[in-house]
Amino acid sequence: MQPHKRVLLLIGIMAATTLGVEALSLSLLYRVSFREERARLVETAKSQARLIEAVARFDTEHSPDYAGGAAAATLSQVVEAHRRYQGLGTTGEFTLARKEGGSIVFLLSHRHYDHETLLPVPMTSHLAEPMRRALSGQSGTVIGPDYRGQEVLAAYEPVAGLGWGIVAKIDLAEVRAPFLRNGLICGALGLLAVIVGAGLFVRITEPLVRSLRENVAELQQAMARVKQLSGLLPICASCKRIRDDSGRWRQIEAYIGEHSEADFTHGICQDCERRLYPDLADSPATDP
Repeated sequence: MQPHKRVLLLIGIMAATTLGVEALSLSLLYRVSFREERARLVETAKSQARLIEAVARFDTEHSPDYAGGAAAATLSQVVEAHRRYQGLGTTGEFTLARKEGGSIVFLLSHRHYDHETLLPVPMTSHLAEPMRRALSGQSGTVIGPDYRGQEVLAAYEPVAGLGWGIVAKIDLAEVRAPFLRNGLICGALGLLAVIVGAGLFVRITEPLVRSLRENVAELQQAMARVKQLSGLLPICASCKRIRDDSGRWRQIEAYIGEHSEADFTHGICQDCERRLYPDLADSPATDP
């Protein structure tokens, strides 16, 4: 792999690692926040249910002559208190309802719509799932559609003695919104940090990469210039020719010249000079 491709791969790994760590951190924080929000809703639903039960017991004992009975007295007090209730966050609220025939009839004004005329919801409808569970005598938490069909995180609790149900809920989108927003911000900042870091990394490593390329090029040129002879060379004991890899017998000058950078120049040694040119070898040297 070429050096610049390795650098790009390293930058990609840095970016993936950064975004992965950010995503994991946000995921862990979201889970913690989700559990805390769920615990808060459970506490709200249970405390409101227990408070209404206490008011109902008091009204049963001290307001038997109230128009509509003790339950009506309790409801009037709850409705009056609910008018001053600010809700949970932007979309959170708690709702109170009872079952009449095959419908869920809400007893408190809704925060989002139908404030004056509360619209009932059939028990067989897919809407108001948390309240349906509360009116069935169940207690717990659920993610499901409320009376609007909006997906909510809800805690539901039955109100003993009155046959009512209470739900404390908040839109799931509101729970997720800050993490999605912060996730985008962190992702953008992480990518910016990776880009800046990559720029600095490239700027710092570019001279090293350039030097490495130059060294490799010089080494390749040197290797191209240097050809070494190694191993055993079959040579004729008589004519001194060398057998090459293809089995041909070559003159030693031609073989060495082809397999090295050596060049040959001709001369004659003293022994050969005496043997071949005895007259020249025995004649005294004269000055020019």
